[in-house]
Amino acid sequence: MFELVALFLVGLSLFFHGVGGLKTHLQGLTSRRLRRQLARWSQHSALAGACGFFFGAITQSSTAVAFILAGLVSNGLITLARALPIVAWANLGTVVLASIDVHTAFLYLLGIAGLALAFELGSANLRPALASLFSIGLLFFGLQMMKQAFAPLPGFFWFNDLVAFLQGSVLAAFVAGALLRLLVQSSSGIAVIAIALAHGGLLSAEQAAMMIYGTGVGVGLSVFLLSSNLRGVPRQLALYQAAINAFSGFALCALFYVEQLSGWPLALHLARAWATGEAMRLAFAFLFLQATSVAVALAGSRLAPRWLEKLSPSAGEEDLARPRYLSENALSDPESALDLAEKEQCRLVGYLPVQLETVRAETAATATLPAETLHLAATAVGGEIQAFLRELMNQHADRDTSERLLALERRQALLGSLDEAIYGFVGIFAKLQAGGASVGPLLDNLAESLNTLVLTAGDAVVSQDNADAELLIGLTSDRGELMERLRRNLLADTPALDSQQKAHLFYLTSLFERSVWLLHQLGLAQISPDHAARPVAQS
Repeated sequence: MFELVALFLVGLSLFFHGVGGLKTHLQGLTSRRLRRQLARWSQHSALAGACGFFFGAITQSSTAVAFILAGLVSNGLITLARALPIVAWANLGTVVLASIDVHTAFLYLLGIAGLALAFELGSANLRPALASLFSIGLLFFGLQMMKQAFAPLPGFFWFNDLVAFLQGSVLAAFVAGALLRLLVQSSSGIAVIAIALAHGGLLSAEQAAMMIYGTGVGVGLSVFLLSSNLRGVPRQLALYQAAINAFSGFALCALFYVEQLSGWPLALHLARAWATGEAMRLAFAFLFLQATSVAVALAGSRLAPRWLEKLSPSAGEEDLARPRYLSENALSDPESALDLAEKEQCRLVGYLPVQLETVRAETAATATLPAETLHLAATAVGGEIQAFLRELMNQHADRDTSERLLALERRQALLGSLDEAIYGFVGIFAKLQAGGASVGPLLDNLAESLNTLVLTAGDAVVSQDNADAELLIGLTSDRGELMERLRRNLLADTPALDSQQKAHLFYLTSLFERSVWLLHQLGLAQISPDHAARPVAQS
């Protein structure tokens, strides 16, 4: 028994690593082309339902489908509203092909993808896809191990004692089905166990049906627990899967008692009328459970997003990493599309001072977001802007529009480099602080100076005013000699620094100097052509 528990824990660990890896590696697949294809594929409810049914039939695990879709939603590849019907219909798809073993197929997937990653096979563009497939393989392998861990339960002597204890109580069988689903991680597997116990006379047909109904509640509990490491929109999808399954289980349990007490011909009567044998009747019970989850999902499709948002509010980090203004429909109107791209660039400039908040003396204690989160968000949004601008190049635009497009491309390149430089500055700054380097006033002055320049750049980009741009250019005029003198004096006046701290300090000042140069270039890029010849004020 201890070996089975260990196997279950290993499977649980692999499952969580698969979910986390899938969420991470899908970031490398967030191209606009892929997003458009997935959006087109899921825009019709009927097509989305058919795809969910197909995936449920192929994977034989609606839980796995829900967590794979959670990764897609997390990375913006598909919206929550379009993922909900796929999850719902995947439950019904698990009824089909339930006798086919796909374990070997996913072992091949895990092995081939893992070897390709280990030996660095394939191009750099292919590796995110391979890593995502490897994570999917880990996810399924983890679920399979959890399923195998408690598959031998019917062979234990205490299990038969438990079944004997359950005899005569349909409610206890319902609870047992829910608890077994938590352990076995396979509703169809528990259905097979229930059919076998009914065939052996250990359970009545009613008890076996109630055990199958209890798996719906078990799915809800299982998905709820397995999604504990998710939050925001991905957790909303998991909670949706948990809710529709749990509700369907409770609904069929209630229908059973209504049928028993009132004599009305409901689910069990239909199963007896349509099926010829006991095993087929219980198979219909499993079908009714999955079909009810789809019906519940369809009935609550309009209210679901609102309630899910209350249960798991969208995380701020997710919104930061998604474009707010870019629209596919705007590509047909280049001028409007460029306006939207400018708005996104203004957002990116706003991320820079928030990164510096994590190291500035006045704001470090109250900073709410780590610099890494903001850097990753800026990288993701910046990539979307670059792809958006590249697509605009394929449009036939006039000269003014083309010049504006080239100017925005240059500004985007500057913003990307500036984000890298400031993120590096923040990282080295934090290392010097953690190392106890006795150069506190200098570090604080550098951080405050860079923050002032970044805020000035933000004003220039947002206002599009040449006066603001000229102010930025003046503040960031060449300070190379001053920085070099500062480095020499600092290294001479702080002999207590070790060699690594001195190297960090030199790199920090270099990053500061590069950031100032990039801000200067950004200011120059903001000057409109008719003001380019005007003298720039020096400070």
